[in-house]
Amino acid sequence: MEEIVHIIPLGYEIDRAVKPFEGSSGLKANRVYLLSPVGVTEVPTPIAEKHGRYLKTVQERLESLGIKVIVVPTNIIDIFEVLKQVSCIIREEEEKKNMVYVNMSSSGRLTSVAATLAGMVHGVKVYYVESNDYADNDPRMEEHGYTIVEIPKIRYLENFQINLPDETQMKVLVRLQQRGKMRTLDIIEYLRSECFPDFAAYYPNLNRNEKSRLIMKLNRNILDKLERQGLIRRNKLGREKEFEITEAGKYIGSISGLFHADDSRTSLLS
Repeated sequence: MEEIVHIIPLGYEIDRAVKPFEGSSGLKANRVYLLSPVGVTEVPTPIAEKHGRYLKTVQERLESLGIKVIVVPTNIIDIFEVLKQVSCIIREEEEKKNMVYVNMSSSGRLTSVAATLAGMVHGVKVYYVESNDYADNDPRMEEHGYTIVEIPKIRYLENFQINLPDETQMKVLVRLQQRGKMRTLDIIEYLRSECFPDFAAYYPNLNRNEKSRLIMKLNRNILDKLERQGLIRRNKLGREKEFEITEAGKYIGSISGLFHADDSRTSLLS
């Protein structure tokens, strides 16, 4: 059965994260992912304690509405980290045929940009919760967060299509982002280890013509296309070629949703 999932990167907000689900006409949710910096570092600081209070309040209020809450420790001021986490959750939930929403209004501006970009690239519904006022003292901030929402008005953002590299090109891009730099033969061996049919042969066992054709196929179908899009950079290293990811490539790699396959967190739902 299809479930409804919301992803909420959480800063110093309460109303914008909770109010959309309250009342008979509120948004529905079976599960909410709260991306919070709580737990990213074990060093206690006043800022960490403040984040903890907001997280606790939002979590308790959502759970009181019968919504399952999953807290995802995230460095929410790192745009690449937010892109990776949001994209990974979307990818996992869509594989389960669930409906995904992204709330881009419950955190700071940089985090909101990353959450919006990830949501739009993956074609899910991104929404903004309008506020009525700003909290002007500590008691009101502890009750509402930085902004006050009386009757929630939700504005859905219009998605636009962003053309991404194909799955094979994306995997190479992500691998480059993980490794930093790779030579041509490193990439060929990576594709063989990932069982891509076109690269199934063991390179050292090939004759000269077969090796040449394989390198031409790699360049024509993957590396040249990534380079033309400005996502990778090709450098000469003696007689060999070395490839590295560009800053633009890091954004696309981070938004792929593929990082969970190789990092220490194999599944958010495990």
